[in-house]
Amino acid sequence: MKKNRRLLLFIPGLALLVILLSSFSGPIAAMSTAGDFEPVECWFDDPIPLLPGPEFECGYVVVPERHENPDGPTIKIPVAISRSEAENRKPDPLFLAQGGPGGDAFEIFPILLNGSSAWQDRDIVIFNQRGTRYAVPDLSCTELFDGAAEILSLPPDEAEDESLALLQECYNRVVSEGIDISAFNSLENASDVDAIRQSLGYDEYNFYGVSYGTLLGLHLLRDHPEHLRSAILDGVVPTNLNFILRVPANTDRVFTEIIDTCEEDPACNSQYPNLENRFFALVDSLNESPVTIKLKDPETGQRVDARLDGDTLVDVLFQAFYLPDSYAVFPKLITNLEAGDMTFIQGIWPLFAFDRTISEGMYFSVICAEDADFDPSNLQLEGIRPYFAENADEELSSYSDACEIWQVDRLPASVDDPVTGETPVLLLSGEYDPITPPYFADVVAESLPNNTNIIDPIGSHGVAWGDPCMDTIIGQFLDDPSQELNISCLSSIEHKAFAPIDALSFPFIGEVNQLSDAVWWQLGLASLFLLIVLSTFIILPLAWFIRAISSKERPVESQKSTRLRRIAGLLAFLFGIVAVVFVGGVLYYTFDALFGGLANIFAISAAAAPFFALAYLLLLIAAGMLTISILAWRNKYWASWARVYFSIVSLAAVAYVVVLGFGGMLTVLF
Repeated sequence: MKKNRRLLLFIPGLALLVILLSSFSGPIAAMSTAGDFEPVECWFDDPIPLLPGPEFECGYVVVPERHENPDGPTIKIPVAISRSEAENRKPDPLFLAQGGPGGDAFEIFPILLNGSSAWQDRDIVIFNQRGTRYAVPDLSCTELFDGAAEILSLPPDEAEDESLALLQECYNRVVSEGIDISAFNSLENASDVDAIRQSLGYDEYNFYGVSYGTLLGLHLLRDHPEHLRSAILDGVVPTNLNFILRVPANTDRVFTEIIDTCEEDPACNSQYPNLENRFFALVDSLNESPVTIKLKDPETGQRVDARLDGDTLVDVLFQAFYLPDSYAVFPKLITNLEAGDMTFIQGIWPLFAFDRTISEGMYFSVICAEDADFDPSNLQLEGIRPYFAENADEELSSYSDACEIWQVDRLPASVDDPVTGETPVLLLSGEYDPITPPYFADVVAESLPNNTNIIDPIGSHGVAWGDPCMDTIIGQFLDDPSQELNISCLSSIEHKAFAPIDALSFPFIGEVNQLSDAVWWQLGLASLFLLIVLSTFIILPLAWFIRAISSKERPVESQKSTRLRRIAGLLAFLFGIVAVVFVGGVLYYTFDALFGGLANIFAISAAAAPFFALAYLLLLIAAGMLTISILAWRNKYWASWARVYFSIVSLAAVAYVVVLGFGGMLTVLF
């Protein structure tokens, strides 16, 4: 179970949405008829409200639990449709399928579409597959979600046993609810897609699938090609190759690609020499002496102890390699870990460990039905590093143990045959993809004559959406799938510069990258407190002006009171100016990190160091302002309204620095 985490075929969430988990009450009785579309409120909000993006209408498509029995029990498939309003609207929509199996399409595609032009001239249909989040039934294993915190703290063998015990509890619960879990397989899944098309009234359609979604797409190409205009398969999983048996070799391959890229880059090799030996020495050291670190559940805020050994580090890094540009930050990450800096691990590991978007029940229903027939003797270990070869048997046994628990009917052997057909297919791969390497697409291309096979030279797992070159290629393909595509832009794609060795760890950037609630609260409070301080730029000059033109006789102010008033005003002005400079500098380098790749390791350029040093100056100024406020009250200096106002400003300055502290701004330089 611990090892099976690396076998998930889906895009990890680049931003976690705060949305409610749906509930399940078993297969639907005869009240719902197969083919019905039942409108409901969408399960997700606009992920990036300030940017233009597609508007969605949502609902359930009712489909047979088993398509061979159309009058039998039914289930519900959640669907979100974006209707194109373009004048040149194309009649054939684009269907989007997530991986996993068991991944949540609504978690990622609405975000990706905000950065793409693919949705503008045709309808977009996003659907969650049967058994996944928001579907009815939902095969999510809440038992595993609830037990994640305890599992993280256990040694490997105990963690494995506890995970399997929780999986058994989940299986027992699902079966007791009357769910036919053998109906949750790729063949029924593919039939659902065609049923969605019929229910929504489309004739032809285009299909995009990523990772396991490509395997689903291949089943569509074989079993339901009649209305399929084209297919885009991104991070390809062949039907005629058991990817489980390739995991050790593919893991070894991606580490080789990343390490070799650094060694071939003079700047990287000079900053990070002997990278491979250092990495595996780090793995060995952590296996000999595991460390305990604190992880924060992104959804609940709970902090738990997690045991980090070398094998777990490799698993976490493998998942991190799904993210774009990970190759460029790997050397710096290893250097940080050697120095005991766990910022990256504490930031990235919770996204996998506490992932509540994956339906484990759907995952095992599909995998155990389709890929559990592997022969361990076919495990390919030739030429790979001893570390990965030695762990291969554990990988397979963990997988086998899970399928022993999750008992489902095996699919016929014919599902493993190569897929043939005349439908135009665009195959996309990333050079640094850890789980579905480019040669997987080559295997699929052998039996599909109308294919265009493309490798993104810096891509990882899932290369479509948001990249101008890939958007252009996909746009060409959707306009005319039969044409020869102009892929010349691929030659202009350059590798990102490797993260410099002096980059600063900046945990808060992880919150920014996820658009978490904590970010909005901290930014909101910091803005409020800063605005209160900046109000002095209006209030104090206005008070001076009124004082200057007023003919009203005022009490004589002592020299100490006058001096203190002037110092108070100067400190308030200074705080405001320094805070604005601080905010401007940190914002600039934060965006630089987000778009330059450093955010992937929760780091920021060393050039930002002078701006973070200003945070300590703000601390000193705030302390001085608070001290003056206390003295003014104790000695009854100034008018009452002035004491009250300056006290509010002083407290706002102190509160602003406290917010910076909670955001980790005061510890970046240490």
